[in-house]
Amino acid sequence: MKSGWKVVLLAIAAVAATALPGQAKECRDEAITATSREYLSRSLGAFPGSWSAWRNKVKDELGEGWQAWRRAEDRSIRCEQGVSSGGKRWTCTRSARPCRPGSGGGTDVGGGSGTGTGGGGSTNTGGELPNDLPTIDQVLRRGMKNAQVETLQYLLREAGYDIKLDGDFGDATEKAVRDFQRKNDLKVDGRAGPDTIEALTS
Repeated sequence: MKSGWKVVLLAIAAVAATALPGQAKECRDEAITATSREYLSRSLGAFPGSWSAWRNKVKDELGEGWQAWRRAEDRSIRCEQGVSSGGKRWTCTRSARPCRPGSGGGTDVGGGSGTGTGGGGSTNTGGELPNDLPTIDQVLRRGMKNAQVETLQYLLREAGYDIKLDGDFGDATEKAVRDFQRKNDLKVDGRAGPDTIEALTS
């Protein structure tokens, strides 16, 4: 917490570590911790921002193959809302022990064969998310075409959906979002809003 901030809410989510389906894995002994930058919104900003920050830090420190959050062990997320000169802002910090697929464990996006609701193979066969893809800070819906949609598609691939990483929120992406919402007891509307993004990055 930065000096001068007044904490108005502290939310701690301890997430049970779950291996991606059908994958043996190798895990590091030490946890890596990363914090998002400041955002006005928790769910559409700081929460997914901490996912990006953690993933990028792991990639920088350990290289490719370690950065799938859903594969990591001992996962925890802490979010704080503070007051600075710019007003109220959220930051989230997440910590986990990175893991990578064991022998024959597949690619970084884990579960690429998954539930198969998407439209065929990925245009990014290694499943790697470039460090410069933006944090999701808006509701994403069918018909949108931008880099934040590609971030969403990566998150869906990490959750087990075999869809293209093309930044186009089309039929395959909407079907994957609806299926994910249904399986996670969320409102099934095909839009990637705060609850869906938070669930995908938890």
